Amino acid sequence: MLQHRNLRDWPTTEDWLLDTYFEGWAEADADLILSATAPNYCFHDPLVGRFARMSLPRYFTQLHEKFARAGAMKRRDVAFILRGPMIGTQQFWREAPALGLTGTSEIILGPHGIVSERVAYDLNLACGQLRRA
Repeated sequence: MLQHRNLRDWPTTEDWLLDTYFEGWAEADADLILSATAPNYCFHDPLVGRFARMSLPRYFTQLHEKFARAGAMKRRDVAFILRGPMIGTQQFWREAPALGLTGTSEIILGPHGIVSERVAYDLNLACGQLRRA
């Protein structure tokens, strides 16, 4: 796991921040995500809402509740895989395989960590599930 690696294993602090942030999303671990964020961090998912640093754990609860109607879910079911960046941008591919959500995220990195992430989803059936809630 990334938190067990030494900071010197990364070429830059930015690499460490992004890797830690990505691992947090892959584990659906709000604490790990927040360890890579700036104090003024803001996360915006247009289908779930806007979350500040202190309210991010609620995002996973709300996402879990909205999709649990379709059947039993585990914590890992609300995990997201982030890849990228896309060439020449601050955009990354974003996917929650267990939920069927795909799209992109614009991630802004500041001197003290990830400042913000704004999600845009591809329209599909999973988006409809979030809208119905």
